[in-house]
Amino acid sequence: MKLLLFFITLIQGVILISGDNYTKGSALYTYPNAATVAVPYPTTFQENYNGDLKFLVFGDWGQLGKQTGQAQVAAGMTTWANANSTTFMLNLGDNFYQSNNAPKGTAFNNASDYEGVFSETDPKWKSYWLDVYGGQLANITWYSIAGNHDWYNNVTAEVDYFWDIDSRFFLPALYYTRKVTFGNGVTAAFIHIDTNPFYYNYTNYTKVNNMKSNLQTFNLYNDAGTNATLKWLDDQLTAVDDCDWIFVVGHHPLVGDCRLYDPKDYYEMYRLVPYLEKHKVSAYFNGHTHELAVSVANSTSPVTYFGSGAGGASLGSACPNPTWTVPNTFGFLSIYIPADGKTLQYQYVSANTTNAPTQVLYSGTVNAQSATMYFITSLNFYNSTSTIIFL
Repeated sequence: MKLLLFFITLIQGVILISGDNYTKGSALYTYPNAATVAVPYPTTFQENYNGDLKFLVFGDWGQLGKQTGQAQVAAGMTTWANANSTTFMLNLGDNFYQSNNAPKGTAFNNASDYEGVFSETDPKWKSYWLDVYGGQLANITWYSIAGNHDWYNNVTAEVDYFWDIDSRFFLPALYYTRKVTFGNGVTAAFIHIDTNPFYYNYTNYTKVNNMKSNLQTFNLYNDAGTNATLKWLDDQLTAVDDCDWIFVVGHHPLVGDCRLYDPKDYYEMYRLVPYLEKHKVSAYFNGHTHELAVSVANSTSPVTYFGSGAGGASLGSACPNPTWTVPNTFGFLSIYIPADGKTLQYQYVSANTTNAPTQVLYSGTVNAQSATMYFITSLNFYNSTSTIIFL
């Protein structure tokens, strides 16, 4: 049976590669001379866009089966992206799950229903991504990171897919930095990090999957690995300090109480926070918790924390005490920065039903860090609007 599945996967992979005219990453960028995909990409990617910057943010999407929402979120995002000329996607990880139909206790690497992907030619690239997201979403780049479900199988295969097959799934390494110039010379930096080494206590980690062994292979499970990552993050933030906007993108949450010290549930995520605040990062984007939630900048922190992990996987956990959240709702986050770069406007959008119009649940505005010495966040909660000024 496993041999048959191997040949089916191989045939589908050949069709996937030969049937479409994708541009592989190695045709556009310099392939890194690195021992593993965990080594940060050595240079900053430069991008230029005319006019406004518009991007969608979502994670935790690649799951089929009962009580999942991938189809309806894909439909809602496609309609939104087509209408608003979305520039690119921020993909927050957990790209490929085991289906929600798998019986309890099914092995993570079950031959027919498994976590993550086995290879760059895995049929799930087609059934979970290429066949699901159409319209404008099929034409723009998905700037991606890996979530824990991607680590449960072959996380290297997701990086290989970018380099060898399709650069639209942008994942050149598990850590990389982009500098975007748009509009009237406005600059925005995006630092993409893998937060898996910070979220789990691997000393006591007993889950039966490849997470711990993969992290050990990449030397990311110990203090030396996490300390090196923090130094890299600090160096990257220093290098982009002159940008009008600075964003950090990670899979695991820092919304609400999830950024507090908790050795049981969030382990070392709290160690990221001082670096974000020291460099006055504009926003941190995360998935993992299957919710839509935000913690706005305030008098104790200049950072706005955006959670957008309701992209399709069955809904569940949440971070306590955010500024706003909504339960049991599939959806995504829309970000719009006008060409003058002075403000960031965000909208949380529900997408619970495939054929129903999307609905904006919550919206607000964040000022560029360089524009003022204080932060103004305008909040629009359903039908009520207020403005909060933090000195």
